[in-house]
Amino acid sequence: MKRFYQKILLIVAALAFSYPTLTRAENNLSDHEKVIAFSQSAFQAQFSLSEKFRTIEEIDKILSPYFTTSAKKLFLEENLISENGQFITCGTDFPIYYIPFFTYSDETKSVWQQNKIYLFEYFPKTDEGPVSYESHYEGVLLSNEEGTWKIAEFLYDNIPSEIVNQNEKEQDSSALAINNENMYREKIVQSSLTIGLCMSPLQTLIKYGFCTSGKIKYQ
Repeated sequence: MKRFYQKILLIVAALAFSYPTLTRAENNLSDHEKVIAFSQSAFQAQFSLSEKFRTIEEIDKILSPYFTTSAKKLFLEENLISENGQFITCGTDFPIYYIPFFTYSDETKSVWQQNKIYLFEYFPKTDEGPVSYESHYEGVLLSNEEGTWKIAEFLYDNIPSEIVNQNEKEQDSSALAINNENMYREKIVQSSLTIGLCMSPLQTLIKYGFCTSGKIKYQ
């Protein structure tokens, strides 16, 4: 039995080494993917407080890598309950001051602004399940203080309009770039066909088909 537990401990240690975000926060938030990973780890830290009773010192150690003092205080005052000098959080259908339930898909957006990062998502209206709500935005604001990124604010439909508009403009620009690239590719194909017709008309017509209404009809 002792050997069995030793093997389990070795496996856990190996997993912790392979996946460092499970044991400590990745604070070099240089791109969108790292911000996502940081948010997921912060949510896991919050959720873990419901697993068992802990001392306030233990709780502070779990949350401190991810949250500023003020954000941590808001979360604990709203969600922490005590019993015999120990503390735990309870599940609820209306979680307040938690990391939002992001889908972590293309709908989860991040906008960078100097020493701030807005991570947010649009949640469409729903009437299904135990909780219903109107369409709204949710998110968190991360701030960089002395080289350390932490979640500073929980955002509930109060994301600055310029941040939302900036994200929409970036999406429009990306879509325009893709459209321009497609048009450019089409022009290259048309130019190649034209040159082919001039240089070797019979072979080009056999390869690509005959013209119909001024356009090449592909076979």
